[in-house]
Amino acid sequence: MRNVMQVFIVAVVTVIILFPSSSFSLENHTFDSYSVSVNLEDDDAHYEYDIVVFFDEAETIHEFLFTTDARNVKVSLNDVPVYCDISYAVGSSTASCDMSEALYGRNYISISYSSRYPLFDIEDMVMFRDSFVFGGDAILSRLSVKLPIGYMLPEKSDYFITPAPRSMYSDGRRHILVWEYENVSDLEVSVIFERSSGGAWQFLPLIFLSFLILLFLAFHMRQYLGSKKKEKIKRIVYSHLLESEAAVVDALEANMGVLKQKELLDITSFSKAKLSRVISNLELRGIVEKKHWGNSNKIFIVKEKDQKKKADEE
Repeated sequence: MRNVMQVFIVAVVTVIILFPSSSFSLENHTFDSYSVSVNLEDDDAHYEYDIVVFFDEAETIHEFLFTTDARNVKVSLNDVPVYCDISYAVGSSTASCDMSEALYGRNYISISYSSRYPLFDIEDMVMFRDSFVFGGDAILSRLSVKLPIGYMLPEKSDYFITPAPRSMYSDGRRHILVWEYENVSDLEVSVIFERSSGGAWQFLPLIFLSFLILLFLAFHMRQYLGSKKKEKIKRIVYSHLLESEAAVVDALEANMGVLKQKELLDITSFSKAKLSRVISNLELRGIVEKKHWGNSNKIFIVKEKDQKKKADEE
């Protein structure tokens, strides 16, 4: 059995010596919400930011700070891509972006990039560590970290996650950790994880058995449905959807056409503001429908017969 304290001490020393940070900041602004989603792979971290920020004066060129090895940097202002000039220096990289189309008041900024900088090998484990300096207080801040496929948290995970997340769960393929805070100006997290023992081969018998069961059920279900008139879900034309809209539709179709809005929030890793905006756009086009469900909402894909009924009414 691995010496938990030994690995923990090595991790602490590594953090103190290297003190890595891929800080991203907007200086001297007020944030309505600040959401970051980090998708980890074996040797890379992919970042997606969804930020709602208030500008109280005209913006021209704004500088965003990233890790020294930031790659594939993309920045959008109010869903419109903006031009950025990327420069690299020791310890950081800077994206100077054209913000001349920013509105007075509320603006929506989305950013994505990739980096290897916040990942460290510690014996047979991997550590992810990063800090985010906003440059102002965020009314609501949210960070989600998805571990790579085939990796898991150690048994005594309390030693290996700092600070403790609000929630931890799995989407069936990956472990996901979520932190949420109110009225903070920075976040700093570290997570140590390891490869699942045995790999995928240990699950082959279970996968084969599951396949046989599914084949059996599919055969009988087909016979049952053959005697009934099926109610088809409207087929969505993906070429007419934005990437964010397609992500919501994919999640619904993978879950029998219905999900709670909070479940969609966790699956898509969108901010609350962005998810509400995407759902509203899909509602207006008759693709989804939102219904109150207790203290939350449920989102449904609109069925074909309901589409025809709405079209006749209009």
